[in-house]
Amino acid sequence: MAVSPDKMIQVRLARTADRGALGALRDEVTSALRRIYLPVTGGAAHRRIMPRFDVLVAWMGGELAGTLEYTLAHETLYLQGLGVANRFRGQGVARALIEHVADIGQHYPLSHMELCTIRETGNVAVFERMGFSVCDERPSTQFVGAAGQPVSEVIMQRRLP
Repeated sequence: MAVSPDKMIQVRLARTADRGALGALRDEVTSALRRIYLPVTGGAAHRRIMPRFDVLVAWMGGELAGTLEYTLAHETLYLQGLGVANRFRGQGVARALIEHVADIGQHYPLSHMELCTIRETGNVAVFERMGFSVCDERPSTQFVGAAGQPVSEVIMQRRLP
């Protein structure tokens, strides 16, 4: 288990015992995102087929503070499902999760980390502060804004050392 010394954020692989807390955290995070964008229903959305994702959890003061899913494929460390509980935002939880997975990536012949985010969430700037750069942007075929308007998917990458 990795511990961030500045905030005592403990990051580790999720365990079966984390299932309930993870479900509650995902519900909280998804609820906030659904005020910004929604999945397209009835569309022929194209999705990449990915291998199984491993799940990291971050704990602070005995509470689940955040989660991040990752998988390794095609010389890339793919990230998805980054979520931080509202009460822990701005305390370095997302950064601790990203840095933990970057450390994992250093043990494999991988060139970079990659993620996809929706521009309208404001998360592009968050990921840029963590060293990611925009490498592609396109109208989403999987999501629309909460009022039905188009939203943009942004593919971001960060080189691994």
